Amino acid sequence: MRQVMIVDDERWVRRGLIQSIPWEELGIELAGEAEDGGDAYEMAVERKPDLLFLDMRMPGLDGKQLLGLLRRDLPELLTIVVSGYSDFEYTKEAIRNNAFDYLLKPVKKEELVSILRKALAHLDERDAERRRKLQDNGESWLGHILFRQSRAAGSEADASGKPPERWLLQEAIVFVALPDRYGESYETQRLARLLDDKLRQEKSFYMNGSWEHELTAKPGETGEIVVCIAGEKLKEKELDTLAAIVRNLLKQQANVSYSIGLSAILKEASAIPGGYRQARQSLSARKLGVEGAILYPVQATAGAPLNKYPQDKEEVLLLALQMGNEEAAIAEFDRFYGAISENGMSIEYLQQSASLLIHALERQLQASQSSLEELVGSGPLSYVEMVQLRNDSASIRYLFDSRILPAIRAFYGNRAGANQGEKIVREIQKLIEVHYAQPLSLHQIAESRFLNADYLSRLFKKTTGHNFVDYLTDYRIAKSIEYMKHSNDKNYEIARRVGYEDYRYFSQIFKKKTGKTIGEFRDSQQPTNNN
Repeated sequence: MRQVMIVDDERWVRRGLIQSIPWEELGIELAGEAEDGGDAYEMAVERKPDLLFLDMRMPGLDGKQLLGLLRRDLPELLTIVVSGYSDFEYTKEAIRNNAFDYLLKPVKKEELVSILRKALAHLDERDAERRRKLQDNGESWLGHILFRQSRAAGSEADASGKPPERWLLQEAIVFVALPDRYGESYETQRLARLLDDKLRQEKSFYMNGSWEHELTAKPGETGEIVVCIAGEKLKEKELDTLAAIVRNLLKQQANVSYSIGLSAILKEASAIPGGYRQARQSLSARKLGVEGAILYPVQATAGAPLNKYPQDKEEVLLLALQMGNEEAAIAEFDRFYGAISENGMSIEYLQQSASLLIHALERQLQASQSSLEELVGSGPLSYVEMVQLRNDSASIRYLFDSRILPAIRAFYGNRAGANQGEKIVREIQKLIEVHYAQPLSLHQIAESRFLNADYLSRLFKKTTGHNFVDYLTDYRIAKSIEYMKHSNDKNYEIARRVGYEDYRYFSQIFKKKTGKTIGEFRDSQQPTNNN
């Protein structure tokens, strides 16, 4: 039902208009009334009427100013100016600024009704044109229920966005078809029309022909097509066949495989939005490496991600980025992404894990006084939306490799102290030189510096060419040799001086590193007697 609002600073004028309008006959209702421009603007923005009667002269925000605001914020609102004869020039100016028509005071009922009919006819024609365009674009009432919730519904839905009346007493099921691989563009409308024709051709072969369908393409570049089937008694086996028909036609016509997510059979058509969500969740359970699947709600539960998010690999990756080590950052992302994108994991798990990484990157950048939006032009929510549009491992990976990570690596690589990793290793080497006789653990060193031990171990080896334990051992043996050459300490005393309480273990390590026993080494250091 059309909504009408009346704005005039004189109450008797508002009452006169309200009493003169044959509301029920014209199929309209009063949305509200206001006595000044400010209140009128707030009410109009909140209630969004179809038609507004407007007095041009009011205290505060006058009619001309209000008309300008409404033209900007509610461009589809039709406005009928109501003014006295002395204000007619002012009224003509308002008409040139988007007013639909005008009435002169005192308002005559027959003129009021005539202009109302004219305005309502204009609204009806405008909505009919909109519906024609929607139909030309392959859209339907189903699209409005699922994606728009628009007042201007499709060919058969009413203004509340409900399915046709005959659907309300039937069972229904929702199919959601989605490409298995992401593409920059799809011929979704063409595919939807072909699919519509195919289902009409197949109608007589299934469920005794006592079913009908509606379909819509989801707005945007997603490639998603939604099919809704309704009938007095839907048969699961025949629905399976229809789902396969949908999948096969799309693959043949689009040159890319599609997977189909199904809802449970719905007892009434009013549950279609919930059925759509259920079918979409079924699709989320598709396993990586599997294409052209037909997925049911029970599989959505069984396929829920059981894998734990690789928090340890995320931490190592973030540290590698922060250290400004590009090679390490690339290698660590390979490890992280490999952990979340193995075949057999669900697309939902991959999308969720990739989204968690995006938020982790944003938090780290903010701690460094930067952000994803500053570096790559879009914030984390935008990139999470991009991830959710991608249904395969390669396209999500490409998003990171081409758009997100290069800018972050460059940011940390250009920061002052980009060689932090090398500096930290040099600090550890100094620590060994001073405290080699004490128990030293790379894990403890990492914890004391709030670093990841795995990453620090790799960083140490890359910088020095040795792992930490070997480097420490080599340094201790080198110091023990110095003591043997320049002191008279006993062997077990030297062992303790370089950090070995167990002399036997020390002697084993010494031979392994030098190729000689301690005794052989000491004998080799004795001066040779030439006499």
